[in-house]
Amino acid sequence: MLGGLAPGDSSTSRVWSVDVHRRTTTAAGHLAVAVHDASGAVLHGHVFVFGGGAATTVATVQEWNAGVAHVVGSLPQPRSDSSSAVIGSTAYVVGGFDGQHMDRDVVATTDGVHFRVVARLRAGVRYAAVAAVGHDLFVGGGALATTEGTASGPTTSDVQRVDTLTGRVDVVAKLPHQIAHAVGVVADGMPCVAGGRTSAGAASSVYSVTPNVTILGRLPRAISDAGAAVIGSTTYVVGGEKSGPYDLSDAVVAIAT
Repeated sequence: MLGGLAPGDSSTSRVWSVDVHRRTTTAAGHLAVAVHDASGAVLHGHVFVFGGGAATTVATVQEWNAGVAHVVGSLPQPRSDSSSAVIGSTAYVVGGFDGQHMDRDVVATTDGVHFRVVARLRAGVRYAAVAAVGHDLFVGGGALATTEGTASGPTTSDVQRVDTLTGRVDVVAKLPHQIAHAVGVVADGMPCVAGGRTSAGAASSVYSVTPNVTILGRLPRAISDAGAAVIGSTTYVVGGEKSGPYDLSDAVVAIAT
């Protein structure tokens, strides 16, 4: 777990390592730049953190390795509130906000340093759930507000599918609720949207979003703004907010897939 919002609603540079077998957590160093609302990916065994928010939205790309982090490059433009997914040896950064405008470009990188635009979203979104299946990215929900905060702004129920081979983007489904701040996971080979925040508050639902929107189950507790990582056949949903930025979760939830 790299960076994020710490208690007090402040950005942190802390890096934590969670041993999911021993159920222990240890400090694992610091980022070079404290950020929250960043996205991240592992490429060729290297851990990258893309953009995020600090005092302002940044374009910084950081690489962390064995307790040490350093800046290795920049995104094409500043971007926070994005989501990432990996297909093969390529990471994709999807959605986000530059501090004033939505960023519709879906950018790809194989090394964390060089980026290329592979598609443009039908609608720009922040805090969307993104999951990769085959060569497609499924972008579930997301916030539409271009203000600094999104708690009371508009959100969407659209699920956008991005074909990373052709660049085509289609709206392929609608979630039962307008939702943002959810996390994308893959269960039984299907893209899913887990948790998030609706007009009623944090959610616990896990929805499969293709070919039909179906509820697969529920998280043990309602949670938004969590991270997710896959080890073997298990997806782990990490941290997040229970009722807001001052009510943080320290839970790691396993979803067997």
